[in-house]
Amino acid sequence: MGVKVRERPTGSGVYWVFIDFQGERKAKKIGKNKKLAMDIAKKIEAKLTLGDMGLLEKEETVTQDFETYATCWLEDYIKPLRRESTYERYGDILKRHVFPEIGKRPIAEIRRVEIRNLILRKKKAKLSRSMLCLIRDVISGPMGYAVDEELIPGNPVTGILKRLQLERDKRITVEPMNEQEVELFLDTCFRHYREHWEFFLCAFRTGMRLGELLGLKWGDIDWNQKFIRVERSYKLGRFNKTKTGKVRRVDMSNQLASGLKQLLTARKKEALKAGLGEPVDSIFNRDGKPIEQNHIRRVFKRVLVKAGIREMRLHDIRHTFASLLLSQGESPVYVKEQLGHSSIKMTVDIYGHLIPGSNRGAVNRLDSTQPSATYPQPTKRQKP
Repeated sequence: MGVKVRERPTGSGVYWVFIDFQGERKAKKIGKNKKLAMDIAKKIEAKLTLGDMGLLEKEETVTQDFETYATCWLEDYIKPLRRESTYERYGDILKRHVFPEIGKRPIAEIRRVEIRNLILRKKKAKLSRSMLCLIRDVISGPMGYAVDEELIPGNPVTGILKRLQLERDKRITVEPMNEQEVELFLDTCFRHYREHWEFFLCAFRTGMRLGELLGLKWGDIDWNQKFIRVERSYKLGRFNKTKTGKVRRVDMSNQLASGLKQLLTARKKEALKAGLGEPVDSIFNRDGKPIEQNHIRRVFKRVLVKAGIREMRLHDIRHTFASLLLSQGESPVYVKEQLGHSSIKMTVDIYGHLIPGSNRGAVNRLDSTQPSATYPQPTKRQKP
């Protein structure tokens, strides 16, 4: 038996009393008076101790609907523990694809067949496999949260995409630029979009993620040891931790170090001219403010067109960095450290096919260096 008072959603000021009695789970919405909720919880607990369910007549009980509980999951679990972009994306998917379908259904009454049919309807609407997986995730998350809160006995979403054979395609298609295309891109950028040349040079020479590049500050550079400390990411006006939450060091090539030094000198001159004294902290900025991701993506597309290079994603610059290093014989471990992958397995899974095959003659070095003895032959029997 258990009686608990909780604020749902967190920060809303609305309090609920949750009751778990003889395998039956119920929730009663009290309102914005916490003291009243605590008093009611004590009375309910006293009644339940005597086996009296009179305080919770059927017409008075309220089972939380999926929308209310999913909102709690977003605020209590996703927002404090995941990246801001993840929180926003999950909220958007819930509002557009899930709440209109099952938002008002009591969470304890949602059945596996409803979720399956919802996903199949979205598949008929031509949504991508990746989006179907995200829809599954934002339904499964609140359900799993409800299991932990002992509101439902099990998660009805578990394994549903596997049965529908709709799991994410974990193979990543990598179509990087070659060395000639990289130089063509940078040359075109220098001639037509000079103000962004250092940004793209840094992207091609470090393989950083877009948000990490936009989050760089002058204090992150060690000019003596020629490395950049990557510790933050920038998107939509916010600075966050890196994708893995870890800080790493990325080596600078001589060309990149020289290019960034020239940029810093230019920034200092601009600051003095404007009477600021010191340049803006952000290395890559527009009018003193960090550049937004969509602006850089648009510039990237324009340079591709002017250079006559096939259509690509900006993220493919990262793949290009890794593939060029590996094709030149660099260690996958070094590439993993530079990219900031969470494990070497991720690096090998994505780029393993780009690692040059070792010389076939290498296997011969496993043989003994001494002339091998002839294996004994069976003795021939003499005919009588």
